[in-house]
Amino acid sequence: MEAVSRNSTLVYRYTLDNEYPPPMIEYAPVRWIPFVFAALFPVLVARVLAAARATRAPWLCAAALAPILLFIALVLRGAMGRGDGDAFRMYETQTVLHLCAGHTLVGMLLAFAAKWIEIERQAIVGVFLAHLGIAYTVVAVVCTCVGFPLAFDAVEERRICGYRLVSAPLIVAIGMVLLGATLALYHTDGRRGGGADAGTAGRLAIVWIPAALLACWASFELARMSMPTKSAANTSEALFYCLSVLPLAGTLTVWTGRAEGLLAGVGDGGSTVTAAAGAGRGAAPCGCGRTLIAGPCQGCAHEASLWRAMQKYA
Repeated sequence: MEAVSRNSTLVYRYTLDNEYPPPMIEYAPVRWIPFVFAALFPVLVARVLAAARATRAPWLCAAALAPILLFIALVLRGAMGRGDGDAFRMYETQTVLHLCAGHTLVGMLLAFAAKWIEIERQAIVGVFLAHLGIAYTVVAVVCTCVGFPLAFDAVEERRICGYRLVSAPLIVAIGMVLLGATLALYHTDGRRGGGADAGTAGRLAIVWIPAALLACWASFELARMSMPTKSAANTSEALFYCLSVLPLAGTLTVWTGRAEGLLAGVGDGGSTVTAAAGAGRGAAPCGCGRTLIAGPCQGCAHEASLWRAMQKYA
């Protein structure tokens, strides 16, 4: 295994003649760019924690782990570009942290989808999806932490095992993203009632927009692991930031901007659809014992009929 310096810059290239070379990048990271991106993530940490406090949803604090990991990973990437320390070990560490952050956000996506489904009166499906997200996150993080260092092993059989351990969670991540987004859409009352209104569509975006961004991230990271080291996925720094770092930052931005609209009043275990979603319409108590909702409860026909009568003669 050998690192080659080219044009007086820190460029890494492996000269092993095998089918599974260690997945090292084929370029020297620009020194200042990682630090610029890293500066964004402490802000996102603060916004996530503020959103968790505003919505009384302590479980949302788990999303703050992702920007912390991304901040450390980008600082290490910047140090690697400066030539500080052991570049190979630093690249291993920052890639593991980056992948773990992405898997954490995929698990959080399932949590948001679960909360949406719970609000739509499908508690059993929501609980299943929430537990599935926890299990996926734990398994994906363990596989990544074990697999990526193995991909740099001197023995090719171990490198193959490492590739598979890293790639498998990324493939599953795409499936988890599609599952969460599809179930959230399927269990939307507006869809079953003949089409979602503007408020419902706006709240549903808290699942679908991050789902698209996380699918982009997982696809790009899978391409990095499955395509040749000289492919664009491993030789273009611009693609790394556009298709891997920015989608994760965008996911956190969407959640911190829209979480209050979806979760306000449900963090303590209750369920509600915010009054903002039903602006201009009255609020009626739900016959099944839950908190006020904007409009009639889809699960209580009697209360819905009473609500319509009250609105008619108000």
